[in-house]
Amino acid sequence: MTDSFLFPPPNTDDRLVSLLKQDAVPMATLHKRYGPLLELVRTLIGVVPNCDPYLEIWPPAFRTYNIMVPNFLNLPFSLFGFGGAPKDIVGLGMYVSSRTAECPYCSAHSCSFALRRGASPEKIAQALVGGNTFTPGELATIAVARSLGRIPCELTAAERQALNNCFTPVEAEWIVLGIVMMGFQNKFMDAVSVELEAATVAEVSSTIGVGWSTGKAGRNLDPAAQQTAPPSADSLWTKLSVLRFVPTALRLDRQWQQGVPDAWPAVGKFLRQKIGHDFPVLSRMQNARGIRAVASMLRENFDPATTVLGLAVKTLAGVIFAAVVADEPLGAEVRGLGLKSDVSNTQLDAAARFAVSAETEPPAIDPQVRAALLLARAASPSPAEITADIVEVCRQSGLSAAAIVELITWISVLQMLHRLSSYFVGDRAGLPY
Repeated sequence: MTDSFLFPPPNTDDRLVSLLKQDAVPMATLHKRYGPLLELVRTLIGVVPNCDPYLEIWPPAFRTYNIMVPNFLNLPFSLFGFGGAPKDIVGLGMYVSSRTAECPYCSAHSCSFALRRGASPEKIAQALVGGNTFTPGELATIAVARSLGRIPCELTAAERQALNNCFTPVEAEWIVLGIVMMGFQNKFMDAVSVELEAATVAEVSSTIGVGWSTGKAGRNLDPAAQQTAPPSADSLWTKLSVLRFVPTALRLDRQWQQGVPDAWPAVGKFLRQKIGHDFPVLSRMQNARGIRAVASMLRENFDPATTVLGLAVKTLAGVIFAAVVADEPLGAEVRGLGLKSDVSNTQLDAAARFAVSAETEPPAIDPQVRAALLLARAASPSPAEITADIVEVCRQSGLSAAAIVELITWISVLQMLHRLSSYFVGDRAGLPY
């Protein structure tokens, strides 16, 4: 590797979003394609999020995100109290995990989501410091969210048991799915540095709690902008207004998940046939919507027909992520995927060494592949370690906007799986396999 590749000319922009702006899909186009779906999201969090135009650069990323959110949150049914877990508790877990992962974008959005679902502004403000006003269920949720939000995850058997002591198994699973979902979102929004919406910042600034800043995500915001009142809990009118968007949302969900099973062992057999590994964590889950959504996300992200990055590169990137987060079982599962993409054990071993050694070169000759692997290593920690040098390497190599979105989406899916397995299967923190 030449010094010019490792140390390109100085660049002041340390945000991947700077490489994506030119290819971002206009909001007007998104509204034509998915109007009711976007308006459903606006009802839930007050804005159509700025991430959507970037996700649609590589359409499987947009589908991945929009399969995950309603199915992991049991929408729209949870808004009306049908199934799921207490909405305010789910929002609390999403918020604490986002703050722990240090994602400014998701911290603001999950704060808004929690408040709109009825979480107390006072408790949101104190969620990271504790106090005697929290119920045992809230404290258990905060503990699990904190531990799953760290890289690597640090969940203990006692924390998992405490959550299950406070809630039914079904409720506990829904709470965890909200936290797991934020694993994907924390990674994508933070690594890309998606720009925060001014309206979201204005409504959460007085509530979000100590130690939060907008970071890279708020670089374009007006520092003199005024705060607004925190959003209030859903009214009956808000809940009813969602119903007009539901038919389109359900139709898209059926279309995007067509043919994907929702129970074990059928879903394991499906994944073995489609992508080369069954991901047995799905056998531990009870929730059919969650099982099917995870399988659909994996199918979307390891499809030879839609990849622009290449499955071999994605396998190497996955090994890098697993090594960075010290998740050996996940690394073994990603290596299993490599069998379908003809990646050798020598290449996989080299990628694992590269992940944990700053002095090791990326195991590739092609400039775009080398850039992708450097980007994968930089994106894997939480918070991500995207620097101006990394951005410039991607620019100079000609790595396309679609390839960047695909790569960060894949790393985000793997972070979702890291949280999922740490809860449902176990990890090196003492949970049994």
